[in-house]
Amino acid sequence: MPRSCAHKGCNDFRQTSEAARRRWLGAPLTRRQVLGAGLGFGLSVYAARALPLARMLEAAEAEAAAAPNAPVLVTVFLPGGCDLLNTFVPLGDFGRYADLRKHIRVDGAPALGGSGLGIHPSLTTGARGGIRGLYEAGKLGLLPGIDYANPDLSHFHSRHFWETGLITQDAAPGWLGRWLDRHGSGDNALQGLSLDYSLSPVLRSGGAPVAALTSPADAKLYINGTWGRGQDDALATWDRISASYPRAPGPAATFGAARLAKQVGDRLAPYAAHGRGTPDPLAPPVAYPADNELGKRLSRLAALISLPLGVRVATVDADGEFDTHDNEPKELGKALTSTGEALAVFQLDLEARGLADPVVTVVWSEFGRRPQDNDSNGTDHGAGGIAMVLGTRANAGVLSPYPSLSALDREDNLRVTVDFRRVYASLIEQWLGTSAADVIPNAGAFGRVQLVR
Repeated sequence: MPRSCAHKGCNDFRQTSEAARRRWLGAPLTRRQVLGAGLGFGLSVYAARALPLARMLEAAEAEAAAAPNAPVLVTVFLPGGCDLLNTFVPLGDFGRYADLRKHIRVDGAPALGGSGLGIHPSLTTGARGGIRGLYEAGKLGLLPGIDYANPDLSHFHSRHFWETGLITQDAAPGWLGRWLDRHGSGDNALQGLSLDYSLSPVLRSGGAPVAALTSPADAKLYINGTWGRGQDDALATWDRISASYPRAPGPAATFGAARLAKQVGDRLAPYAAHGRGTPDPLAPPVAYPADNELGKRLSRLAALISLPLGVRVATVDADGEFDTHDNEPKELGKALTSTGEALAVFQLDLEARGLADPVVTVVWSEFGRRPQDNDSNGTDHGAGGIAMVLGTRANAGVLSPYPSLSALDREDNLRVTVDFRRVYASLIEQWLGTSAADVIPNAGAFGRVQLVR
């Protein structure tokens, strides 16, 4: 346990689980947002109402046909608070950086183009030179110093603020969930996808249907330990439930959720692999790194975006450990390697599928780390983090001022140089093509940063 850690070995991070967060966020789901349970954790559907299967298929295909190049926004979350200073090293102020990071500084960081920054060596590996290769190919923009005024250094609260786009501890829909409520479809649950076992709070909506899934192969009814006659009876019961339309509000919501979940599972069934040795309909055209969970999810996501499903926004969580209170040189290097290699090949995959222009990816973490290292060869929670935008349409370069190491804030943290809500407002207007005021309260006060071209 790092003795200088204000969060006691970061119990805050360990306790920021989906179950705990769901309780804190308010959370039994209402009739407006009901969980389609019972699909072996492979698929969850959240929607305002149940939809006839034919209507959902028609809606997805009609959206894809009407706007085959509609912009898609992907968000990738780096859990734990990624360290800006060791990820993108301030070469122009290396002496001050080295003074602050006496034990964990990154020596010999490769230069990142003409940015004046060095990049962690772990981000130079992978397809076409990894993250460094994307930057030098003009496909990556950096946003150092991103945060909000008077930052709260709790994982729990900071994640909630980023997820909702609101500085409030009250339960609220996610910022992309609100966008779907205003500009999405009322019929297509695949328009907002979490590539996970549960819905990302970023996509929590007030009424727009959205979904969470791990892969099409898992989007089916599964009851552990049940097979043969029992499985057949369970499937028959599921079919009857899905076809039922009770009038009472409670049963209507429950049966409606089951129906919608089954419909989405049916919609995805043609794209599911059917066991070892059988072709995978979603097999990528490029090789992803082995044993890389983020890469596996991004591979599935690229394939789903390529299909006529009407995907508009999607979320993925990285599996790396970025809460680097201890042994940061090893832990950060490992996390950056897996994340950077997955992101680099995801971009290559999109390009191979002809999806380079319609997709922009934004990468974020809930906060940064303190400038000074601690006595456990790590760093504690701090302000001024890092975000990135990736894609052929991303505006390349360093898009916000790098925080000064000689002018820290009153808590000796990095000063915030760009508010994350400014980034959200810019993405909504420049990429999704709608007014940011529909989603971000007081959006005009945050200004804009050019994120796409």
